[in-house]
Order: sequence, then structure tokens, then C-alpha cells
Amino acid sequence: MSEKSLLFVLDAQMPFVRHPDMPGSAEEAQLFTVLSDTWLPLLRSCTGLETEGIPFRFALSISPTLCEMLDDPLLQSRYVEHLDKSIEFGISELERHAGSPEEREAIKHHLDRFQANRRDFTETYERNILAKIDYFALRGHIEILATTATSVFMPLYADIPEALNAQIETGLTTYRRHFSSTPSGFWLPAMAWFPGCEHLLRSYGFQYTFVDAHALLFADPIPGTGVYSPVSCENGFAVFARDTVSCRKITGGGDASGYPHSVNYLDMDRDIGFELDEGTLSTLFDVHLGRRQTGFRYWGRTLSETEGALVYRIDRAFAQAESDAADFVEHAAAVLSRASEIREGEPVSMVCALPLHFLGQSWQEGVSWLETTLRKVCADPRVSLELPLSCVGDRHSLVRAEPRFSSWHPGGYAEEVLNSSNDWIYRFVRKATLRMIDLAERFPDDTGLKERALNMAARELLLAQSMHWPLMMNETDRCEYAKKRLEESVRAFTVVYESLGSNFISTEWLTTTEKRDNLFPDINYRVFSRKK
Repeated sequence: MSEKSLLFVLDAQMPFVRHPDMPGSAEEAQLFTVLSDTWLPLLRSCTGLETEGIPFRFALSISPTLCEMLDDPLLQSRYVEHLDKSIEFGISELERHAGSPEEREAIKHHLDRFQANRRDFTETYERNILAKIDYFALRGHIEILATTATSVFMPLYADIPEALNAQIETGLTTYRRHFSSTPSGFWLPAMAWFPGCEHLLRSYGFQYTFVDAHALLFADPIPGTGVYSPVSCENGFAVFARDTVSCRKITGGGDASGYPHSVNYLDMDRDIGFELDEGTLSTLFDVHLGRRQTGFRYWGRTLSETEGALVYRIDRAFAQAESDAADFVEHAAAVLSRASEIREGEPVSMVCALPLHFLGQSWQEGVSWLETTLRKVCADPRVSLELPLSCVGDRHSLVRAEPRFSSWHPGGYAEEVLNSSNDWIYRFVRKATLRMIDLAERFPDDTGLKERALNMAARELLLAQSMHWPLMMNETDRCEYAKKRLEESVRAFTVVYESLGSNFISTEWLTTTEKRDNLFPDINYRVFSRKK
């Protein structure tokens, strides 16, 4: 480990939004937006860095749910159709803005990006971007972190260890199918830590995880290293804390600060999918299925109420990204230098943990900023890029501390996933969880149709446990969809539970449900069994 290390940790999470019988849904379009704005630009950046011999490194948590969607042939085909429609629409937009040279430049920029995405997705990666991620992982550029199967808020199930075991084991099974190596680190969904978490994760062979800063700043005892060095729990499990202040310097923390708010960047809130009429958008998507982001945005950030918006200038935006990358490297070097002085020359590290979708979806130039930052750090002798595993080192030399319950949600704890808008769901999900444990105990050796039904029940329960649904219930425009999806999963589980009680299950219903929710094909319902 270098004396002054910078660790980038990117978290990629998405709800399961596969709808075989409803092509063109707004929810599936969100997956396509993630692919277009974040994943494919990020892989292009990684390829460029590797080609130039730049030793870039970052850690990546990619949820098993997202892995399954990225590997799904139906969604892959629909994404190609989406790209084709976007390219066709971009060409028509160039014609529509024939008399506006500046807007045509912005349109051409987006059109070029869609064409590059199609070429990379279909030809370079042959629709399999997970293989490319695995390629970079095998070469030491990316350290893949394990996480739960469906982004469950773990503290809410801390009293039901079988539920957490099932989430972790199903997730690991998915990683073994998609990637070549078993992860050494574990990403807590939403960085949600609870006391005793270290014993659970250590029992699966994981060596470290990440928490938000206040988990260590309120730890017992409070570590003298602050957040600039991992700590060790009593059982030797290592815990990193993210530097919340440095992360807010990037994201802005919900206010008008942060790099993305520069007037030179693309205004992500002004997408033509919400502005143009139904007829103009008809070749791109059906407005009756819901307005959505299209990727065609023509305006920079608003300067003031009187000056209005400026047409997006690509040259200014990427010059700004270059400047912001240089600013962040200077910030990181200064912070690590000061931390090293306080620790009298002991190794220090800064963890910048970000939701991956922020780069690209919330901040169009975010991927370019990250690439430039990685370049600059690799060329700067004051700071080095490291992967988390290399910073754990000798655990006996780490300061001992027990982190406190916390999360990286804006409130810092659990109010986003447990409040008056969503608390009603837990009595149903927790009851289903206890019933699933009972089923696994009652039917330990079943095969054939009954085993298929039990696996289906386990799959639907994992989906119901996802924190995406309660989070979406806090949003007016997504609340009904979240309720519908949660109710579908709980209802499907209940059908299996009651059918096993009556010793009859509809083969037709089971087959239809399996085709709809086709994730985790290797799932084994016995993961819900109590540990003997």
C-alpha cells in the first residue's frame, strides 16, 4: 500500500424491471439510459486508459439483479432496438434544427454517442458487457465487490439471519456464474451497517466492507485515524469509511454546490422526452406508456433567471471536466497530506464511494471527469490509486473499532426506507420471510415440480425484500409502480405457500411466472434453511 492512497468505489444498483409482455415501458427505458449514459461510456474510458498503459484502478459493486438484466437476451435485443430508434430520431432532429447551428452541434454530439454505443454493444462486446468487466477485473484494474442478491436494507432483517444468509449466498452464486473470481470485499447496500454485521460477513470469507463516515466517527472507541485509514473489528474484519466531505465536493450533496452544477455542463433536467409533443416523439417511444429520458438534451445549466439557458457547448463542458478533475486531485493530495502529518507518516487512504448512475445520468460529463481524474492521479507522485484489498494489509496493525448503525442515505440512518409512506410493506415481507424459512425446513429434499415452486417462492421473496420498492414509494411518480411490483412478488410467494399446503400447484401459472421473473436461474430455496 502506498503512503497516500485514493480509492474510488462505484456502486451499481437497479431494481428488477424486466417486462416481457410490455415492451416500451418507462421502467425498462431506465435500464437502457443507464447503459447509454454510464456503462458503455465507462467501458470506453477503461479501454482507452488500458490502451495508453495507464494503471487505473477502482472497486465496483454491481448488484446480482443488474447482472441478470444485463445478461438477459430479451433486454439486450430491446436495447439494440432502442439504440436504432434513438439514432433514427437523432437524424430527424438534425433536419428539424437545420437552421440552428449550435443546437445541431449538441444533437450531433448525442447522435455520435448513440452510434458509438451501438457499435460497442453489438460488435465490440457482442452484447455481453459483463465479460468486459470481468476482463478488467482479471487484469487488476477493477476489484469486484460482492453484495446481496436484491439490494436489501440489511439492518431491517438483522433479527432474521436466514434472510441475510439467503441474500448473500444467492448473490455469490450469481457472481460465480458471471465472473471468474470470488470477491474478497462486500458492499453493504446503502452502506447500511448494523452491530454484528462483521461476524456475518466474516463467516462467508469476506475481508472488508465500507461504511459512511459517521459510522466510525461515532464508533466505540472513536478511532484516532478518523476516516483516513481502515479499522479492524474484534474478529479481524476490516472496515473502510468513505470521506463524505470529499464525496459531496463531487456530488454537491443535494444543494447547488458540487462539480455538476457548473453552468458549462449539460442541464440533465431538460430532456426532450418531457418537452416535445406526442407526434414528434412517436418514432422514439409511446408517450402513453410514460414520459422518459431520451438522452437528447440541448441546453447548458441556467446562468440566471434573467439570462435564461445557454445552448450546450461540448468544448466548454469537457474543458470544465478537465478543470474539475485537476481541482479534485489537488483536494485529495492536500487532504491526504494533512492526514499523513497527523498520523506521523503512517499510511493513509481516502475513500470516494459514489453511486455509479450519478456519473452519466445525473452528470453527463461525470464519466469523462472520472477518466481524467484517474489519468491525473496516475501521473501525480503525491497520491496513488489503490484497490481496497491492497490497503487492508496486516489487520493486527489496524486500529480496533466497532462501527455504529448507519447508512449513506441523506438522513444517515433508515428514515428513507422506513417511514409513513412505506412502513406498511414490512409486515407482509417479514411474514413471507418467516414462512419461507418454514418451507425450507419442512421440505428439505423435494424435487421436480415442488422444488421448482419452492425456488420460485424464494426468488419472489428476494425481490420483495429489495429496498428499491420502499425508496420508490417516497416518489410521487414512481410510488404506484413500486406498490404494484411489491404486491406481485408477495402474491406470487403466497400462491406457492398456499399451494404447497393444499398439495396442488398450477404448472401453467408456475411456468408463466418463471418466464416473467427469470433471474437467479441457479437459486436453491434451501438457502433459507436454518444453520445447524
